[in-house]
Amino acid sequence: MLRYEWKKVFSKFKNRITVLLLLVILIITSILTINRVEYVDGNGNHSSGISAARKLRAEKNKWEGYLTEEVFQEVVKTNAKIANSQAALSQDIDEQNKEYAKKQGFQGITDLINNAFSEWRDYNYYAIDTVSAEDAKQVYDKRISNLKEWLDSGEETFTEGQKNYLIHQYESLKTPFYYKYVDGWSALLQNISTFILILALIIGFLVSGIFSDEFQAKADSIFFSSKLGRNKAILSKMGAGFLITSVFYIMFVLLYTFIVLWALGADGANCPIQLDLWRSIYNITFFQAYLLIAAGGYIGTLFASTLSMLVSAAARSTATAIIVPFILLCAFPFLSRIITLPQICSFFPDQLLEVYISIKDFALVEIGGKVMDIAGVILPAYLAACLLLQPVLYRIYKKAEVR
Repeated sequence: MLRYEWKKVFSKFKNRITVLLLLVILIITSILTINRVEYVDGNGNHSSGISAARKLRAEKNKWEGYLTEEVFQEVVKTNAKIANSQAALSQDIDEQNKEYAKKQGFQGITDLINNAFSEWRDYNYYAIDTVSAEDAKQVYDKRISNLKEWLDSGEETFTEGQKNYLIHQYESLKTPFYYKYVDGWSALLQNISTFILILALIIGFLVSGIFSDEFQAKADSIFFSSKLGRNKAILSKMGAGFLITSVFYIMFVLLYTFIVLWALGADGANCPIQLDLWRSIYNITFFQAYLLIAAGGYIGTLFASTLSMLVSAAARSTATAIIVPFILLCAFPFLSRIITLPQICSFFPDQLLEVYISIKDFALVEIGGKVMDIAGVILPAYLAACLLLQPVLYRIYKKAEVR
């Protein structure tokens, strides 16, 4: 019966077209992500995409290794030498681009130094030009001291517990960082949330008719009067919805990941996320961040599709059920701009698809005096909600009356 429900979903012309549309979106988003990586050659010419990624990887991996005090000092000296060259100081853009090309290998290290010596909520691209080789030794210490100064400034309202949590996370980060080319993972993490949102909406569309089809086809009397109509047949529908959600999510997320990392390179999976997100409180690697984002996206997609099926069963309308994922994942973000209660908005289901933002920002919640990051709360909470909604869905459809 599960196989029958699966076939029934994809026997519809509109659903087959939707799958083709999803494949087109996969290709387009993959191309856009791949083209985020740029490279400037020795002649000052810009390029992007696969060839640019390969050249940039070769340049950055020349600096591969642990970022010790000596490495930061060397970068400051090398940057100063290039910045003070005649070509860099000229008014000729082409000559400036040629000099910039020489910095690409250690640009990621330069970004760390700039972040360390910039104002807390600012990024000064030229900060490194004012940093001495001696000051460069303080990069890791500056990260912690800048946080403490910002917390003491009163610009943001945190409880003492939250302040202590933030400082603890910063002080617990293992240093020195290991540096190498990470641009493939960086591009993937920055763009995967958008792809997951589109994927979630399409999956919601595919499962929206599973429970309402019998009503709309006026076949509900036949369905419910059959021997297994109010037990195993319902479980088959629920299983089909879960299977479509899981198979499509896992398959397309893995396809997107494979395409991007194949094109841009998977180097740096075990490097700390702070190479890209300097102020993050998550002491995790790029690969761990990817798993966290993918898990959040899956739970968010599962929750939206489950509610879509619930509405489909209760309202007996496919059109109404289709709207549910859109409301949960697209309308809620706009609502959060109106509601001036960030703690409440942090628990909206759309946040499951925005785990990257949570990793990037200070999204905290304090429950019973215990401080936790928001992702560590909403992921298990919504997973539990998905499980609790299954018997509700089963009961609603089982108790449905034939009209």
